Amino acid sequence: MCKDAVYWVWLNELRGLSLKTKRKLLEIFENPRELFYANLDTITDVLAKNSRLAASVKEPAYVSVWARRNLEYAESVLKNHEKYAIHLLSPTDEHYHHIYACDQKAPLVLYYRGKLSDPSIPVVGVIGSRSCTPYGELVTKAAVADLVEKGNIIASGLSFGIDALAHQATLNSQGVTYAFVPSGLHKAQPASHAALMEQILDTGAVITPYAFGKEALPFRFIGRNQILSSRCDSLLVVEARAKSGSMNTARSALQKGKRVLAVPNSLLEVKSSGTNQLLAEGAQPYLNDRLHLDNCSDVRSTVDPDEAAIMKVLHGCPLTTSEIEALIPDRSRSVMESLANLEFANKIIFRCDGRWHLVGGL
Repeated sequence: MCKDAVYWVWLNELRGLSLKTKRKLLEIFENPRELFYANLDTITDVLAKNSRLAASVKEPAYVSVWARRNLEYAESVLKNHEKYAIHLLSPTDEHYHHIYACDQKAPLVLYYRGKLSDPSIPVVGVIGSRSCTPYGELVTKAAVADLVEKGNIIASGLSFGIDALAHQATLNSQGVTYAFVPSGLHKAQPASHAALMEQILDTGAVITPYAFGKEALPFRFIGRNQILSSRCDSLLVVEARAKSGSMNTARSALQKGKRVLAVPNSLLEVKSSGTNQLLAEGAQPYLNDRLHLDNCSDVRSTVDPDEAAIMKVLHGCPLTTSEIEALIPDRSRSVMESLANLEFANKIIFRCDGRWHLVGGL
């Protein structure tokens, strides 16, 4: 167990002091144990050079927080962590000190289950839409296989869609993957990925900034995204809507000076509106010369009924999007999604007459 673990958990979970104040106090007291046993007058004295912080610590709310401090909650957290084989990373740990030092918004501690590899091994994040397209599936599988072959660890968020696919593709390639989650490690998040989480733990790790029992509330997804972007050396965004968690993660990584790659896609594909936008915001295009349409059979082994119906009606004559929608009223997905998939597969083309044409047709 980490030295002074109970004091790290205490300070990390302590309400009433901002993260900025906690970090400043740690710079002065060096470790949380020394801080725990310091009285308020001592703290005020050492903060005297920073009048704003010194004044805030004298406020009644802080006086009350300090008077009631105890280790009970931290001890209960560690007791549950021991039961579930959950480990703690503090700023003194080789796996976390560089993240903590470079990111002023990084929490005081992280929690993890599983195994952490040598911290010198590059970590590449692979993230994207929760409801990915066949194109997204194809690119994710190809990208992950390539990255694992080159010796990278693959990180993602254990969510549905691209995240889960990235983890599974890594495991299928006998690689190591890290899953970052927006809750405590008392259960999988989402619950339906419990089996996948256990597979990841065999060779990799599941990591979170949240203590045992913390549920996946909306604001915690943002905290998860921040840590994921900090830990990754590079980040690949496969598909993302303009307003999405993946975009939040990507922009966070760009702000931190990380290398961010985005997969280009059709401007008609809503699920890639965000990735296309990232290319305009400073991300690099992801290009893989090993990815060919001839190798798509593993992803598109069955004919999509919506796309087959579109191909059928276009055999008669070129049609506008609205005409196709009227001719195919019973669909499992949007017409635009199916059209984008067919366009990428080079089966149809949108021409200047405002109609969709079969490739090779008039």
